[in-house]
Parts: sequence; structure tokens; C-alpha cells
Amino acid sequence: MFSLGTAKGKVALIADIDDISVGVAIVELSASGPVALLTSDRVMLPIENRDARQSVAGIAQALEQCADKVIKAYIGNGAKRPAPEAVHIILRTPWTRFRTAQAEKTFPESRATTKDMIADLAKKAVGTITDLDTGNILEAGVMQVFLNGYPTGNPLGKRAQSIAVTAFESDVNPEIKRAAINVLGKLLPGRTPTVRSGMRALLAVLHELIPDVHRYCLLDVGGTATSCAIVRKESVTQHDEAPEGFGTIIKKVSGAGLPEETLTQLRMLAADTCSTDACRAIKDALGRAEPELAKTYGEMFAKLAQRRRLPNHAILSAPGELLPWLQNFFERIDFAQFTATTQPFEVEALTPEHLQEKVVWKTGARHDVGLVVAAGCVTILEQSA
Repeated sequence: MFSLGTAKGKVALIADIDDISVGVAIVELSASGPVALLTSDRVMLPIENRDARQSVAGIAQALEQCADKVIKAYIGNGAKRPAPEAVHIILRTPWTRFRTAQAEKTFPESRATTKDMIADLAKKAVGTITDLDTGNILEAGVMQVFLNGYPTGNPLGKRAQSIAVTAFESDVNPEIKRAAINVLGKLLPGRTPTVRSGMRALLAVLHELIPDVHRYCLLDVGGTATSCAIVRKESVTQHDEAPEGFGTIIKKVSGAGLPEETLTQLRMLAADTCSTDACRAIKDALGRAEPELAKTYGEMFAKLAQRRRLPNHAILSAPGELLPWLQNFFERIDFAQFTATTQPFEVEALTPEHLQEKVVWKTGARHDVGLVVAAGCVTILEQSA
């Protein structure tokens, strides 16, 4: 099945999981260069109502199907290829929740920054009151260190009179975590998967992509919900969700047709290659869905803006089939009453091409933004470890 030889870089399997779809990729990591997507695929569950138990079971089945297909494609050309050494799982909304918190300490005089100082402040930060499930914490760590008020990439040994630490943590649905680990453990035994939250993956990637943008709304459109995180100076200062996502929007515009057919037409619309009556019907259906979507998203923005008005810059992460339409929607609908400048959102759509310096994809690998973000996160965090 696999060769025992070594690759140019470490080979890993990456899974990107929301509540209606599973993406899997085999990648080759590099010590300093971009990660290579060797082969990948995504499986979507039928768009229908499910309870929590049915969702976990459906995702587990889709993960096994998708991972098995990708592994077979990876070894299918007869060449001896190295087995994946590592397994990385990215669990997105609603399976994980994420927060950041900050703690600061000022000294009478400047002193050298140490690991213990940073660790103590991180512990203090995440020790604050939280609505996360403390019995199911998935990850915790330091996101950013500020010396004398300035973000510092390599703070150890540098002298400062004040130190501030932005720490992060996330919790996880234990059933989906257990199911994903069990499925991949059967296909690739002997590996201990690394599990991260979707928000951690996005923030790691955006920190590399837009280091000079310090305030923005991060809109992550999942299967049945959209997560909105307000990021200010590396910290998630506010967070909320709206009960609308890729799957719910597809259901709204499918009408009497099949959601799978709607997906095909949406892909053609996104590529500007669709001019049939069916495509025009989808456009009309999207237009009819706008008022309800505007109300739902407006309620989320209003709740967030009660504490503090929102940044005008927005980063949109969404499946490619709806990405152009959603970008236009969030820019065109009048949400200006919730922004700091009372101007409409300036929306930047996150695409695989944004990460081309961190990720390259080989022939046949999907240009899938979820998988590209997952691969980018893994290589960024692995290289910085």
C-alpha cells in the first residue's frame, strides 16, 4: 500500500469538517516553503434536517468515505509513496467555539521577558469567566505578546516595562471529536491526530495574510450557521453566530428542485458561465431570499454592535459556490448602521489564491478554500513550532 521510504517533506492527512460537509487532503509539508496539496476531495451530506446524533453519524460516514477515496487516489498510480505520518483535523462551527482574552503586567523598571512571565499571563487571561465548556477544552495557547504596548514576534529576552499577552482557547463537541479520531484511526492506525478549531485555523492564516489590518469582522459561513468574530489587535473581542449557512441558503433557493442540481448551477454562476433558464431561476430565488437573510444577519450585527460598533473591513470565508454572491450581499445590503464609520462593509473574499505563497496544489487537487485554509494553518503552525 505505502512505501517505507521518506518523502522530500513530511506527508500528512488533513481533514476540514463542518456540519454538512467533510474535506480531506493529502499534503506534503515543508520545513520552510509552502505546503503542497497532493490530492483532495470534499463530500457533502444531503441537505436535510438532522438532530445532533444524526449529524455526528452522518459526518463520520462522510469522513470515512472521503478519506478512503483520497487515500486510494494518493496511492492509485502504482508508485511507491510514503504513508502520511501525521493526521490534522480542523473542526469548524458548530463543533467548536473559540475565544481570546488578555492579561497585562507592569513592572517598576524594564526587565527581560521570560517564558514563565508569558505563561503566567496566559494562564491568568484564560482564567477569566468564560461560556466555554471547561470540561471539553480543545486547545489553548498564546496568540500574541505585546511589549510596552507593541506586538512582538520574538519577545524572549527583550526588555520591557509592561507585558501583555493575548491568549486563546476553544472547546469542542466531544462526540464529533471522538468520531473523527476513530474513523481516521481505522484508516491510518498508529497516528495521534492533532485537532484544532476552525477559528484558530482562520486566525493563523489571516495573521500571515493581512498583518497590517488590525481591525476586521471575520465572517465564516459554515453549513447551517455563520460565525462572526470581531478581531482587534489580534484579539477576538466579540463573537456571535447567525442561524444561516451554506446549507440553509441552498435549501431556500432550491425550491422544488434538488439541492445537488442547485449546487451545480451555483458553481456555474460563480464562474459566470451560466445563462440558462434554470440559472436565471436560481438568481431570482437568491433575490427573494435576501430580505430574510438581511434580517437574520442584521440581528447578529445589531447584537454585536450593542457593545461597540463594528469595523468596516470584513473578511468573508465561504464555499466557492456562494462566495461571489455573498460578498456582493454583505457589501450591498445596508448594514452601515452597525459600523464604526456608518459606512457599508468593505468585504474581502478569502480564496485559495490568497494563500498561494503558503499552499500549492497539484493537478487534480480541489481549489477548496476550507482545505487550503486548513493546510495553510498546519504549515504555518508547524513551521513556527
